[in-house]
Formats: sequence, structure tokens, C-alpha cells
Amino acid sequence: MPVMKILKNFPVKKFRRALLAWYQREKRVMPWRNTKDPYKIWVSEIMLQQTQVKTVIPYYKKWIAAFPDVRALASAPPGKVLKCWEGLGYYRRAGMLHRAAKSVVKDLDCKIPARAALLKELPGIGRYTAGAIASIAFDEKVPVVDGNVVRILTRLFALRQSIELSAAISALWDLAGALLEERAPGDFNQAMMELGATVCSPQNPECGRCPARTFCKAHRLKREMFFPVRTRKENYESVTMHALVLSLPDGRVLLQRQLAGYWWTGLWTFPFFNSFREMAGICGEKGVRPLGKLCHSVTRYRIELRVWTKNSSRKNLLHVAGSRWVPLKNLKKTALPAPHRKIANLLLEARK
Repeated sequence: MPVMKILKNFPVKKFRRALLAWYQREKRVMPWRNTKDPYKIWVSEIMLQQTQVKTVIPYYKKWIAAFPDVRALASAPPGKVLKCWEGLGYYRRAGMLHRAAKSVVKDLDCKIPARAALLKELPGIGRYTAGAIASIAFDEKVPVVDGNVVRILTRLFALRQSIELSAAISALWDLAGALLEERAPGDFNQAMMELGATVCSPQNPECGRCPARTFCKAHRLKREMFFPVRTRKENYESVTMHALVLSLPDGRVLLQRQLAGYWWTGLWTFPFFNSFREMAGICGEKGVRPLGKLCHSVTRYRIELRVWTKNSSRKNLLHVAGSRWVPLKNLKKTALPAPHRKIANLLLEARK
């Protein structure tokens, strides 16, 4: 997909003007759009990865209140960082953000790099995030390409090459760069993402209110839903797991801290197992009672979590490195992943 061939006879300047004018009229109010602070823009971009804006806003406000700058984040204990992120999912993002903040403070004298090429050297910052921070906070002329931008570009030019091919994605980055507005690259990038998030949606694009409809080849062909092209379907794996609420007579329950390399690294969970047999082999079947079922997703897995409860008088019944007995009242301030937070809420409700 040669970029110059794609852009031949395309009115780039008119497209830019139409898109930016629409953005200034229609852009949603978001707390990170009122600042050029690279730290706050960085936090918002990390939180927005694979998460909707309406979900992110309260987490963003809580995070900035707890860690108002990169120095505050770098000096925070890991438990506080994870607790502040709790419920937002994809917890590795929080850990990488924390690591990167430490690197900025230690190695860069608290100065966040102003160029995308240097930002990419920090943990957890890839090409897209680096481009977003550099263009929005520092006005560097660098493009961003996420799922929204891919969808817009493939529809705008009716590109038939599968986006699962690395060559196609590389060409889309080049195309985004060629379209980029030099005087306001941050606004242009945000406008593209905003258009994809609010108008040029995957299933029901609202072409009637799209500022790019007169430029859009897929719209002229009435084939908007045929783009972007994919050659394979996403496969999800169904998994059943078992979680155990093990309680002492004084009401304390057993929690385990998840190690690096496992799901929910650094967070606390109730002990969980791949099968009932595995669980029973460690704690025995006697006295085990069902508490309920929860469904959740982790990456490509769709998990049914069957929850069991058992009373015990033996503190060492399930001795695992990193485990501890926690009073029920302390569960609220303990960093738990979403499904295990639901288990904790069931226990707290039952105690009322």
C-alpha cells in the first residue's frame, strides 16, 4: 500500500480542516484535556488502553489526587499503587507505569522526555502511547494509530489489505503521518481517536454526522461495515476455575499475593485452583461448601469462577509463600482483582 498512491487526488487540507472543526465543536469534556502536563496525559493514555472513557474518568481523578506528579508516583509503595488501580483491570499497566515513574525520577531528573523516540524507552510505553504523549503535551509531529484510527483510515480509503498483516499496519502508520496536521498534531490525533470512539464505530457508524463522510470511499460505496478487513476470527477459550474462602474461627480469611509472571501480579487473591480435585487435594473435601459462581474475562480466556468456603482451626492448612490471614474488615483496603473483590463483597454483605 504505497502511501502516495493512496493519497493521490485526496484533498488532505480540506480533510484536516473539516476534522479539526468538528473536533472543536464536538469533543467530549475529559479532565486530561484541560492540561498540557505530560505526566497527566501519560496517566490518561495508559488508563485508556483497552478501557472506555467513562470507566477511566473516576479512576483518573482518584489517581491524580493520590499521585499528583511523577515524583509522588515514584515514591509510592507498590501496594498503594495497585490499590488505586483496583477494578480497572490489566494490572500490568499499573506496575509498568510505576516502574517508568521511578526511571524518570532516578535517571531523568524528574523530566518526562518530550520526544516520542525517547518516551518509547520507558517501561510500558509503546509507539502509540509515545506518539500520543509527545504530540498532545509537546506538539511533536508524530502520528498515533490505535483501533479507532485503523478503522477510520481503512474506511476512508477502502483499504482491502488485512490489518492482521504487519505490512498493512506499517502502511497505516505512514498514512496517519502523511495526514497529520503540522500546526496542531495533538488536536489532530485526538480528533481521529474521538471520531472513531464516538461516530465511526465498529458496528453502527453514524455516517450522517461524520465530518469525513464526503471524503470517505467506503461510505460512497455503501460498504462501511466491510472495513477494516480481517482474515481470522478471535478465538476465546472457556475455562472453569475454583476459588476457596478459607476462614479461621476469629473471622480471618486466607489471601495469597500473586507472584510476578502470573495473573494479577502483586495483587491479593483468595486461593484459586484449576480444578476442584486440585483444591480438595490440598485442603480436603470435608466441610467445603459452595458459595456461588462468578464470570469474568482475562485476555483470551472466558472464566467461570466457582467459589467455595470452608472453616478451619488450622492456620497452616494452606501454607503458601506470600499468604496471610486477613480480618474481614481489612478486605476493603486490600488490593484485590475484580473477581476476588466480588468475593470479598459477598463476605462483607453476609456479615452485616
